[in-house]
Amino acid sequence: MKFKTYSLGCKVNIYEVEAITSELKNHGYELVENDQEADVIIINTCTVTSTSDSKSKQLIRRIRRANKDAIIVAMGCFVQLNSESVKKDLDVNIIIGTNKRNQIIELIDDYLSSNKVIDRVKPSSEYTKYEELKMCGLSTHTRGFVKIQDGCENFCTYCAIPYARGPIKSRDPQNVIEEIRNLVENGVKEIVLSGINTGTYGQDLGNITLARLLDKILMEVKGVYRLRLSSIELMEITDELLDVYEKYPVSITRHLHIPLQAGSDNTLKRMNRKYNTKEYEEVINKIRQRFEGIALTTDCLAGFVGETEEDFLNALAFIEKINYAEMHIFPYSRRKGTKADEMEGHLDHRLINERAKKMQELAKKMAKNYRNGFNNTKQLVLVEQLKNGKWIGHTSNYLEVSFTQTGDYNNKIVLVEIIDTSSPVVEGKFVEEVDDYYEV
Repeated sequence: MKFKTYSLGCKVNIYEVEAITSELKNHGYELVENDQEADVIIINTCTVTSTSDSKSKQLIRRIRRANKDAIIVAMGCFVQLNSESVKKDLDVNIIIGTNKRNQIIELIDDYLSSNKVIDRVKPSSEYTKYEELKMCGLSTHTRGFVKIQDGCENFCTYCAIPYARGPIKSRDPQNVIEEIRNLVENGVKEIVLSGINTGTYGQDLGNITLARLLDKILMEVKGVYRLRLSSIELMEITDELLDVYEKYPVSITRHLHIPLQAGSDNTLKRMNRKYNTKEYEEVINKIRQRFEGIALTTDCLAGFVGETEEDFLNALAFIEKINYAEMHIFPYSRRKGTKADEMEGHLDHRLINERAKKMQELAKKMAKNYRNGFNNTKQLVLVEQLKNGKWIGHTSNYLEVSFTQTGDYNNKIVLVEIIDTSSPVVEGKFVEEVDDYYEV
């Protein structure tokens, strides 16, 4: 049988679809580029914002209109929270939410036998064990995403994800190591550890922490050039974790993505975030004292419920004080079923967008200042692709670098001198190709 996949949203969703793709190919299914050739179409949905919900519904409807006879499998966070309406209003054949994805082949077979809609969605609170998705195939990517954790118990007032993903669930460390070893043996040089709340890894297992997992990976898997965390909450940044970062100055990237979400104590409290700005700043200062030049990036919401002009101005001042290397900024959008949706003080969408725009302008200025600090320096770049005649890759601290050089440098590590930082993709001058463990 032929199949096609779609994935909306986060790195975890991408990983899940890649794992399912690997499993299907391992059982004789053929992946096709054109969905109109596919017998089975798998759509992994997202619910992080109301826009994500709309995109999920639109994609399912578009795929069905164009593929009347295909078996459509709808899964993911949007489906988990809206299984009844998906079943009633969207013409899909198999509904599996955020669990039972490792049963995909069995479910397709069941549908072929019964020709009846299959709904396997249960309350996410019942998903208490990590669902192992085996990555059977070989990766050809320079960067490989490895999911190590699922679930979240923070219950921020704006977020529906804890209801969609359920409680914290950590992956068995040996399974993590086996998958990373497989990726590395097949040429992957950078491993990105991802999860819904990655920093909580091990809390449910009781005998391991995220820091110990990083150490275990680098002790047991030979040939990992870079190890990167996709994201980590402030509360999960421990001295133990920073010690491991210090232990591996080359192998662990000099980059941490630490969501802020709001730069005002009043707003943080309404969001039910687990820290205030003073605590956040103290952790940031500790990190910078230990790791000079580290890239600190973040997520932030603009225009949250009840955000006053004073709150917003305080947020801008705090963000500028922290001085991020890069920011992902999202205009706040209402989410049914969240506590924030029931709060008083929702702002007009025009004001929300205006505040998001001002925040984005500040983010661009900070990003340029950060890039400028590396002008005329030499940096190691892991090359990822050739685009418009230029090789493009990333440094350990996540600078995106382009350079021109004849030869094949795909998935190679090169030393580059940074000569122009005026654009988000900085320009470099090729110096030399180096081996995996070269240190500037």
